[in-house]
Amino acid sequence: MRLLHTTSLQVEEFPDSVRRKYAILSHTWGQNEVSFEEMARHRRATFTTSKIGFKKIKRCCDVARRHGFEHVWIDTCCIDKRNSAELSEALNSMYRYYENADVCFIYLADVRPTPDRIELLARIQRSKWNSRGWTLQELLASSKRRFLAGDWSEIQDQEELIGAMSTRTGIAQRVLDDRRLISTVCLAERMSWVSRRHTSRPEDLAYCLLGIFNISMPILYGEGLQKAFWRLQMEIMQASFDQTLFAWRAPYAGSGLLANSPHVFQDTPPLRLWSPGYLTPYTMTNVGLTVRVIDITQKVFGGKTPADGSFLALIQCEGKLNGAWMGLAVYLQPGLETNEELVVG
Repeated sequence: MRLLHTTSLQVEEFPDSVRRKYAILSHTWGQNEVSFEEMARHRRATFTTSKIGFKKIKRCCDVARRHGFEHVWIDTCCIDKRNSAELSEALNSMYRYYENADVCFIYLADVRPTPDRIELLARIQRSKWNSRGWTLQELLASSKRRFLAGDWSEIQDQEELIGAMSTRTGIAQRVLDDRRLISTVCLAERMSWVSRRHTSRPEDLAYCLLGIFNISMPILYGEGLQKAFWRLQMEIMQASFDQTLFAWRAPYAGSGLLANSPHVFQDTPPLRLWSPGYLTPYTMTNVGLTVRVIDITQKVFGGKTPADGSFLALIQCEGKLNGAWMGLAVYLQPGLETNEELVVG
């Protein structure tokens, strides 16, 4: 792991076995960020030190040093992105970097300070930082957070800020207060957290979820969001019985059970799984997805089966709609159009 020395501004490398005290920066990328290569030669490169990104690094180091830290991790300059293997390892380790940091400085570049507390909270909720994909796991993984305004002044009252973040993100405050609870939240709800966020590279909308689902997988830029998100879901299925993964809605004429993007989880209602004794595994095989569901077609359609051969199947969860908990069902059609083979029980 590379860390930036807050006084010398030199990038230093430490083996993973060596536990170092360090701060970490969460921010949104802007123009003229400083890369690892540029940072390594910053003392002899005026064009590097004149960059806006270098000023951000310098101010972050100043803040970290005032809080007693000799080292800080900043994604722009602590990863050698020219090395694809290193980049893949870093993206798979990103959640852990924030989880292990002693404090996370959340820099809200577009938030101007104001003595009006209500207006300040509104500005924080409108910040671009809340709309980016990677900042989601940075918020969730960090145990100690310090919010900074655009002038690098610290925004006080962390508890009130976390409440504002809960309102803005839709993430329960108890989860923001205790990251150990993330794994207790159903898959669809976790997907909904990122459903209104965006990333510069399409695949990153899948990759930025790796830590939230405790998943590792190869990073393949160029594969597109759909393939990256399918791979993510397939990895999730290896370790979960949670069928809320299929509880999404989209205006597709037809599709498989796997979603093409996290965006289709935007309107996810409150969900809960069936009791553990009623949950059955589902698996991806060499011929597609095998999942056991309950056919309720004839019960719903008065003993009749639709002419097109489709049927209605309950998935193993319930949704809260109009104040009442009810079963969730999906329409399934036989045919060769999809990769799913369904075993109905």
